[in-house]
Amino acid sequence: MTYDMNELLDRWQKNHATYMAAYQSGRTSYVDHLLPQTAIELSVYQVLEMLHKRLGNDTLRRALDPYQTIASPVSNQPDSSWLKKSNMVGVNVRTISSFWRVIGYALTLPAAHDSIHLLPIWEPGVVGSLYGMVSWQINPEFFDVDLARYVPGLDTVEKQLRVVINLLHAMGRTVGMDVIPHTDRFSEMVLACPSLFEWVRRDGSTLADHGSMVYRYVEESIWQFLRSAGAADGSQILFARDVFFSTDLSTLTDDQRLRILFGYPQDHGGRLRRRIQLIRHLTAQGFETLPMTMAPPYRGLHIDADDFTIDEYGQTWYQYAFNKPEAMSRVFGPLARYRFYESKNDNRDWELAFDRPNYPAWQYISRKVADCQKAYGFDFMRGDMAHVQMQPQGAPTDLTGDLRYYDPLRAIKHYVQETGVPYFGFFAETFLAPPA
Repeated sequence: MTYDMNELLDRWQKNHATYMAAYQSGRTSYVDHLLPQTAIELSVYQVLEMLHKRLGNDTLRRALDPYQTIASPVSNQPDSSWLKKSNMVGVNVRTISSFWRVIGYALTLPAAHDSIHLLPIWEPGVVGSLYGMVSWQINPEFFDVDLARYVPGLDTVEKQLRVVINLLHAMGRTVGMDVIPHTDRFSEMVLACPSLFEWVRRDGSTLADHGSMVYRYVEESIWQFLRSAGAADGSQILFARDVFFSTDLSTLTDDQRLRILFGYPQDHGGRLRRRIQLIRHLTAQGFETLPMTMAPPYRGLHIDADDFTIDEYGQTWYQYAFNKPEAMSRVFGPLARYRFYESKNDNRDWELAFDRPNYPAWQYISRKVADCQKAYGFDFMRGDMAHVQMQPQGAPTDLTGDLRYYDPLRAIKHYVQETGVPYFGFFAETFLAPPA
């Protein structure tokens, strides 16, 4: 039997108590006749009342404590093969405004939908795209004011995300995140760790230097800015430049380096102002990251002097183009890819040395994803840009030795599994083929 929208709304309004009672008692796996647009508008009290009766007081109390963990439904699995049989629903949190509203939406899903994939959760960059992440901070726009008012202890977006994943686990769902092997062109990661990205120096609209060691000049420029402007967190700088930019965490942690450069995580406005100051300092000297590309030939770029925009600060941003483009070649102007490999011959011919991985870049992104998995309890990841394979001859079939570093997303999954989460799964970004 099918109903149109008005009939569904009418039945819900007349019989919602009956439908909710069936869910609360366990007779149904979802709230019948509850439309998603109605579900995400339910009050915090209404949602918690249903979950209290469905899950029980003890489970709900533990789930609402961000310092406790509700085990994943697949935590007893020996590997990630469970994901092959999962029936997944993707949720763009931005469309429903907050993490908390995912719980309301989940009330409309039958038990057959056992996995929920959250689109990117990170703080977005200059163009506002969720895929142009600017930091490893959770996107503050996903904070739910009503939830914080009803449960005062959930006063940060991080605590709310943790609780939402607890509740989804209690409801029998696994939860996944997007993993993105690139960032905003001038993200906090790019500025704090220049050696993990590819930099160039331009002179006006001319690409003056795309050598493999430009990042060293960038480090010196950032260091001079830091010595002049001082640490954003007010601390004293009592170490040398090479210590500050070292990928060895024994002296400075990632978080300490970010606080020194940009300030405290909760100060979003202050971090943004500081980052803009540093960006203008670097671009005044011609330094910028190389934009990300897709499809062959992947490498070999120049600046298009006729294609540029001027931002609100009067800064000119030029578009890049391929020297020898092919049919699918594309440059993603706002994005920068991690420098996963060293270059051949100082990058004179734009060739990468696939037998010489830039190990710190692999370690960095793998560690950050593992930290996120541990902090929030994610069960799997979706790999963005998983189709990008940069070897001219295609992806290698033998992924042993240093070639085990060929696929960043595969390496990230294995890293997380080796931290004690063997069930952590991975599926790749996919596209629907055009009609035959």
